[in-house]
Amino acid sequence: MQIKDLSVKVAVLLAVMPAVLYSCTGGFHGAGERNEVVLSRDSVAFDSDGQFVSIVSSVDWSIVLEYPGPAAGWARVSPESGSGSMSNIMLLYSENPDSSSRDVSLVVSFSDGEILTLTMRQGGVPGESGNGDGDDGAWPGLVSDEYQYGWLELPEVAPASGTAFVSHIAQVDGHDKRNYSMLYDASARLALWVAYPLCSEYMGSGRTDAWGYDPKIPDRYEPVLERGWSDRDYDRGHQIPSGSRNANTSLNVQTFYFTNMTAQVSEFNQGLWAELENRVRGYCSVCDTLYVVTGPVFDSDDPADWTYTEDNAGNLVAVPDGYFKVLLRYSISPASYYSVGFLYGNRDYGRSNPEREDLRSVSEIESLTGIKFFNNLSQDLSAAVKSQLEPERWGF
Repeated sequence: MQIKDLSVKVAVLLAVMPAVLYSCTGGFHGAGERNEVVLSRDSVAFDSDGQFVSIVSSVDWSIVLEYPGPAAGWARVSPESGSGSMSNIMLLYSENPDSSSRDVSLVVSFSDGEILTLTMRQGGVPGESGNGDGDDGAWPGLVSDEYQYGWLELPEVAPASGTAFVSHIAQVDGHDKRNYSMLYDASARLALWVAYPLCSEYMGSGRTDAWGYDPKIPDRYEPVLERGWSDRDYDRGHQIPSGSRNANTSLNVQTFYFTNMTAQVSEFNQGLWAELENRVRGYCSVCDTLYVVTGPVFDSDDPADWTYTEDNAGNLVAVPDGYFKVLLRYSISPASYYSVGFLYGNRDYGRSNPEREDLRSVSEIESLTGIKFFNNLSQDLSAAVKSQLEPERWGF
């Protein structure tokens, strides 16, 4: 994906009658209203050795490990007991030497009488042909989820070796709710884009800092980022922000997956980009649902020309030359769609606020990145929505 003139952004608009689509409805309970246990991943590779467990509670708790199968004693948890909420509990386990998978259950007992049980499965040693149907033969274990044509935020997905389309679902009030989707590039160790719906029901307060592996991507293809990058000029920059998914712990923990991180220049991440993320959350007050796509851009199409930095394990990870963010705003009454895009270089701009002169059309960003955004928007609306530019609609 190439990018030119990184000093600008984008905007677009059109009012239309809505088709059948997903919108944000209902409410979430905030963290702390009930006991909750979150396992970073419920399925791990045979050679994976640990992950974070998070507990949300206002009472005392203890954890016991149970082994449903014949193998036992291959995992441990630290600490085994505590009081109140804790996001950095470690579940540690040894490499599985067998070809068959094995399970361990975490039984969490709370002093108010509630007992919650989560089970983790560790895969067996893969054979020469890979470790699952549908994986990429050159990248064993890298498996895509089924594409969802009803999700308006999704770009078009073009199959390519070394990439996987995955979606994350979180538990909200006892029900599954989609959190976000991404197209992950295993060789670059980053997501080429992250897409999600946004409305007020996804947002609350608090931050888990539950850094950990993504259960949908094999550990060996992820950056290891319990700590920051080896180059201290970079932050662990979220693509879907923590602040856009803090209505409960389950939602927020998933934003701290290593696959959601990129090497973002610190001054940019904490300055102009952070202010843009705040502005995006503010748009939720003037629509029913906002559909968001964020991703990295590179000056060259050849990965050999990219800049790289090292993760905590010494793996090389691509450093983006810039970032895009495109939005599609949907309102029920009056029925309307509006779109806007933003494009910046990965550098210190010396300012915190987006400016009117930064705006471009979404169709321009499509040309620059090669990504077809909002692929599930009806074709009779798509071109008009993505080609218009109206800064005033977005407060510029």
